[in-house]
Amino acid sequence: MSDPEIRHLADKYHVSAATILISYHVCKGVVAIPKSVSENRISDNKKVVEISGEDITTLDSLAGKGKAQRINTPLWGFDLGFADWYGPQK
Repeated sequence: MSDPEIRHLADKYHVSAATILISYHVCKGVVAIPKSVSENRISDNKKVVEISGEDITTLDSLAGKGKAQRINTPLWGFDLGFADWYGPQK
């Protein structure tokens, strides 16, 4: 959420970093299932912005820069074979 490239896009589209990340997945045709207990964040999680092709390419490039991270919350109790927030990167 604090990555400079994501923050730049959030500022450009006048939305939160979370909205950019959710919108990115929706624009790519990927099911995004955000979670929150805060009423404001639940409402914000329903917002989707149309991200330009150039900005989609920028977001696609983040993984190649080592910025991709998969997060499982809560721990599932078994190893799915993916690096996640709780353990060392594989």
